[in-house]
Amino acid sequence: MQVIVNSMIYASQIAVIALGVSMCYSILRFTNFAQIQYAVVGGYLLYVLSALLGLPILPAAILAMAGTGLLAVAIDMLVFAKMREATAESKMIASWGVALFIRSVIAAIFGGSALYIETNISLLPLSGVFITSLDIFVVLASLGSMVVLHLALVRTRLGTALRAMSSNLGLSRARGIPTETMIRLMWFIVGAFAAMGGILVALQTQLTPNMDLSILLPVFAAVAIGGMSNIFGAVAGAFLLSFTQNVLIAIDFGSLLGGNPWYLPAQFKDLVAVTALVIVLMANLQGRLARWGKATA
Repeated sequence: MQVIVNSMIYASQIAVIALGVSMCYSILRFTNFAQIQYAVVGGYLLYVLSALLGLPILPAAILAMAGTGLLAVAIDMLVFAKMREATAESKMIASWGVALFIRSVIAAIFGGSALYIETNISLLPLSGVFITSLDIFVVLASLGSMVVLHLALVRTRLGTALRAMSSNLGLSRARGIPTETMIRLMWFIVGAFAAMGGILVALQTQLTPNMDLSILLPVFAAVAIGGMSNIFGAVAGAFLLSFTQNVLIAIDFGSLLGGNPWYLPAQFKDLVAVTALVIVLMANLQGRLARWGKATA
């Protein structure tokens, strides 16, 4: 039971960030590495609003998400809007540059020390399971926001326009959809959801400029597993990855082999993410090579 709880918590943190990576790719067709830094920005904005300015956690989190969403829109206007016709590789490299810039600014302002956000946490009385009120909040906030986004995408005109753009951006523009306005909306959503992921991570761990390193691998592994342009496939990939990681480190391999108890270290989670990412990339590469071979035969 504890494995399920841990998996749900970790997946809830990763899924909302991975969702934004996939949404960006589905519409603009490039991998946005700055998404990870938007998550870090969200965590630090929560710290400023809550720990320094004294706002309650919930309004501070909403403001942090909105602020990060606006930051993502501003960066699009300054950088990515000027590269609409550039290659996917060029935009990906630009996003990496944006990520490094944001990382440097955060380090310059806040330094390298770990920062903590104080919360009122209560342990829930469940037999055999360690779960807190904060854990429940993390899971419900993540799942609730993803349900709201799903309903917005399938039941509103704005959502229909975004889905049309993900199918064919050029055709959507030709049919009169205000694509630039919708792209701005997409960036706001992407930034806000990334900030939510960063906030959920920050509430349970700590804030450092290097926290992006612990988020990067699982997020992109989840996106690769679920499909780069499949928004909710990325969410499913996050949950599949999280359950796989937590199940593997919970197995007593020593007893299975007839020896003393021995478990995989927690650091093994990163190896699972890397392995999943490599397998998916290799499978895609082999598929492309096979199609290329048929085309040239």
